[in-house]
Amino acid sequence: MSETEPIKNNTDIAHNFPSHDIFHHHACLTLNRTDRLRLIRFPTTIISVVRHAILSSWHRGLQNEKHYAGAYQFKLYGNPWLGQGREAVDMSVLSALHHHGWYLVMATDVSKKQEDKDLLIFRASIPPQSTSFFAVSFNERNKLRLIGAPYEVISAVQETIGTSRIQYEDWIYSETAYQFKLCAYPWTADGYETVTSRMIILDLLDCFTSLGWQLHASINMSTSYDGYHTDTWFFRRGNQ
Repeated sequence: MSETEPIKNNTDIAHNFPSHDIFHHHACLTLNRTDRLRLIRFPTTIISVVRHAILSSWHRGLQNEKHYAGAYQFKLYGNPWLGQGREAVDMSVLSALHHHGWYLVMATDVSKKQEDKDLLIFRASIPPQSTSFFAVSFNERNKLRLIGAPYEVISAVQETIGTSRIQYEDWIYSETAYQFKLCAYPWTADGYETVTSRMIILDLLDCFTSLGWQLHASINMSTSYDGYHTDTWFFRRGNQ
């Protein structure tokens, strides 16, 4: 199957999921290996919601999908949980679930497996008003990335960090993310620099809060070749 070839019979696969759903107030999402996403105890209606979210945010598409030990699994082309650009997928899926009334309760690490990722637990409730999302990731040793952020957020971050602490900045991933390369190495700082890096974190939180954005989650959703990885922040704000 080529990467551009559509998945065949995915609707039939989903329809073969047990038709008499037992309603569960809680469900969870797991990211497995480097390319798989599993839905556990979500109703069958959510399968198509997540499928659409993945296809709209991951340019390489889906390789296959199937039942997996009582869960429903999507296998993406490439290695999104290992490479760069995964944040757009994470944000799209979280946003889709939120808009369908599945609220993130916690991101928790309950596995001792090496290079594991957070387990995301959701609770069903009444769907909210229209809400916008964006994500913030801390990449390599000194890169700050804003994914899906509106221009006012990008401009505010520029002002908050200050030009003297920015080496350069530019759009990446076909202008879906805006990246700042900072001076020094704040994400691997030692000594006095650890205090400075924490001040940057606090300044950013103040910046987002002042614009009306609320922290939705801070999640470890990735694995890296060198074994180092940081959380990705997700923010939301109700649309007026």
